Amino acid sequence: MATKKARQDYICRVRYRNVLPPVPYAPKMITIPSLIERHVPYQSTSLVEQTPYSLTMDQSAAIPFDKALVDYLDAMESNPEEVSRPIEEVAEEDKILLTTPTDGQGNSGMYTRKPNVTWLRRSEYIAQETRGVSNRKEGVESKFAMSGATAKRRSYNTLQEQIAGVENTFKQPDINTLQHPQTKSKAKKITPLLPDMQCWENIYTIGQFSAEPADEARLQKRRLMMEDFDTYKRPRLSELDATDRGILRPMVNPHDPEDTYLVWFLPDGESTKRLVNQKQNPLEGLSEDVLTYNAVCDYEYKNDAGSSSKYMLISIHNDDMGERAVYCPIRSKMVVRKKRAQSAKFKYLDDYEKPNVLTVTYTK
Repeated sequence: MATKKARQDYICRVRYRNVLPPVPYAPKMITIPSLIERHVPYQSTSLVEQTPYSLTMDQSAAIPFDKALVDYLDAMESNPEEVSRPIEEVAEEDKILLTTPTDGQGNSGMYTRKPNVTWLRRSEYIAQETRGVSNRKEGVESKFAMSGATAKRRSYNTLQEQIAGVENTFKQPDINTLQHPQTKSKAKKITPLLPDMQCWENIYTIGQFSAEPADEARLQKRRLMMEDFDTYKRPRLSELDATDRGILRPMVNPHDPEDTYLVWFLPDGESTKRLVNQKQNPLEGLSEDVLTYNAVCDYEYKNDAGSSSKYMLISIHNDDMGERAVYCPIRSKMVVRKKRAQSAKFKYLDDYEKPNVLTVTYTK
């Protein structure tokens, strides 16, 4: 006789649903400032410095004071010798601490061993009394300066010696004897480097591209030009096709104000020839004819305000004031990469008019 296996199960299944109630309040969107806007250096103005602060005095208000401090100040005015007299009641075991401290550096300039004291002892595992200085590599600039041993032999006790020391700081070096401390290469000329006060207020930014910013036509010409140049004497290809003279223009999506990006423009063929010629012959300058730039692609950008490296923009001028070099600080840096294309679902967000051509005119 076949027996049917009994199936064990619950008679009634109870299922609990974990359905959360709706949010009672609408979410709040908080605008977070960028990294550059978070830290703004404080700059005082003449209006703030000349405005006197109003000091409100209330005669009925009490001013707390320390009576012991007032008594001490009164005693200093009436009998200062009595107040400043040292206390003679010192315990016998503490009199050893009243000895004059000795300096660890002797008359010869060498660091001598410090005497031991009863109330302060060094650890037993410390082998030396002085801390050793590791041999660290210094920059090449420090080798041009005066060494520490030479500075100790100089004396600046009198006013005449101090004036002579300041004047020697600005003394023009001899170009015939000036040479590099490592390569021993001789200097050819000396150019003064001064801050550029005309462009000091301008904001310069270093732009770092994640990929080659040149368009396909320029890249094709570079492949053909690579065969004509030597590997060790190859010039910068961006200077030959005016890629280094491109323009980044900021744009805002009208459908989404939070969508900000940059449009990369490069000069056309005729404008490229003029810009390359102007860079090879800077004294000729550029004419006031219009330069035409065409849009290449869109870039996303990210500000790198926390960069530890500092940069300067140095330019050389040869005008009525002579040949000179001026510098300006570069205060910011940004990293740009190509903007991703929108999917078919969000293609309508890019349905707006964008600039494709820029016209630039250089004026003197």
